[in-house]
Amino acid sequence: MILRSPPKTATWTIHLLTWFVFFSVLNPLSLQPLPVHAAPKIIDYQNNLPRKFNKRRRKSTDYIIIHSTESGLASGLRSLARGGYTNYLVARNGTVYRILHKDYRANHAGRSMWNRRENISDYSIGIELVGYHNNAFTREQYKSLKWLIEVFQKQYKIPDWEVLEHYRVAFGKPNRYVKKAHRGRKKDPGVFNFSRSRAGLTSKDKRNSVLYDPDVQAGRLITDPDIDVARLKETDGEKYAESVAALSENVITARNSAWRIAREEYNSTLTVYRFPNGTVMRGDEIKDWENIPKGTRLYLNRQEDDSVQAVAAHVPIIKTGFTAFDIAGTSYKRSDTYYIFPKGTIKHGQQIRRWSRIPSGTRVLVKYNKPVPLTKTNRNSARNPETVFLVPKSQVLAAAKVPDVSRLKSGTLMFVKK
Repeated sequence: MILRSPPKTATWTIHLLTWFVFFSVLNPLSLQPLPVHAAPKIIDYQNNLPRKFNKRRRKSTDYIIIHSTESGLASGLRSLARGGYTNYLVARNGTVYRILHKDYRANHAGRSMWNRRENISDYSIGIELVGYHNNAFTREQYKSLKWLIEVFQKQYKIPDWEVLEHYRVAFGKPNRYVKKAHRGRKKDPGVFNFSRSRAGLTSKDKRNSVLYDPDVQAGRLITDPDIDVARLKETDGEKYAESVAALSENVITARNSAWRIAREEYNSTLTVYRFPNGTVMRGDEIKDWENIPKGTRLYLNRQEDDSVQAVAAHVPIIKTGFTAFDIAGTSYKRSDTYYIFPKGTIKHGQQIRRWSRIPSGTRVLVKYNKPVPLTKTNRNSARNPETVFLVPKSQVLAAAKVPDVSRLKSGTLMFVKK
C-alpha cells in the first residue's frame, strides 16, 4: 500500500489545530486570543504563597484595579505573596510576576466601593506596579500593563471605564479631619502620576475620567481632595501645577493637613511631627489636632524604635523605598536642592540626569543656599538648627547635633537653609 501525503488543506487544518491547542491550553493567562504585540516575560510566583493560603474564586470579574506597591521589587513580592494581596505584579523592567492566578480572589482593594457595590476585591483582578504614587512608572511597565489589560478585557468583557485606579475605589470612614465617608483613603497609583492613556485606556467616555465618581455624585461619599486639584487642570494649568507642587511637600499649610499628607497614618506611631518651635512628637502622642501650627513638617514611615529627636535632626536620605521625589517633591530637580553622595560628591537637582542611578545613602537638602566653607565669620548661621555641615571624609551633620561648631574640622562645608 502506498502512503500518500495529506492534501494541503488537511496540513493547514493540522497547523491551525496545533496553534489553537497551544494558545488555549499553554497560554498562562487566558483562553482568549492574545494581543498582537509581544507578550512580556511572565514569572510564576504562586509557590511563594503560604501553604495554608485559602484559594477561592471571585463572585464575578467586572473590574481591573491598578495599584502601586509603594516599595521596591523585593519587598513588594514578599509582602504581596504573604497574603495573596494581588494577582499580578509588574516590575520596573516590565517583567510580570503572577502572585495569584487570575481566577482567584486577591484581597487587594481593602475597604472599597464603586457604583454602590462594596468590597471590590470580590469582583476584580488586582495588578500592582512596582513604584510610588508620586514617581513616574517606566515605559516597560506601561507596555506590560497594557498587554495584561487587553488580555483580561477580552476574556472578561471589561470596558475601559471599569479599569480603575486604587484611589478611585478605596474609601475611608469618618475621622477627626473628614466627618463623612470619603474618597482619599489611598493615593496609589497616583492622581497626578498614573497615565491612563499610556496604559492603552481611552478617554472618549466621561466614565474614564478621574473626575467621574458615581458614589460621590450620588452623595454616598465625599470627594478626595486631590481630585479637586485635578479638576484645576482643565481650567487653570498654572494654578494646577502650583497646587501639585505645594501638595508634594510634607509640610502642614492652610490646605495641606496632616490627614492629607499621611492619610490614615496621620496618628500612627510611624509618623513623626516636627513643630516650628522645634518640638517633636509622634502621631499617637498628639491630642490637640485642631491647633497644629502651619509649618509643621511630617516624617513618614519611621520605625517605632527611632528616637524622635534623631528623626527631627536627621538629614533626609535616599534609600530603598524612599526616593528623591519622596523627600523633595516637585523640587527634586531644582538648583537649590542639593544631593550629597556617599563619597562626598555634591550636585544640585539640575546637574543630575540619571535619577535611577542615585546611590542609596545619598543625603538630600531642599531649598538650601550654595554650600560655603565654614569660617569664624559665618558661624552665626550655624545657630540655625536646619543648617547642615559636610565634614571632611563625607560625614554629614545637622546643626542640631553639633553642640560646638568651633570643633568641626577645617575644610567643613556649610549649607544654610533659604
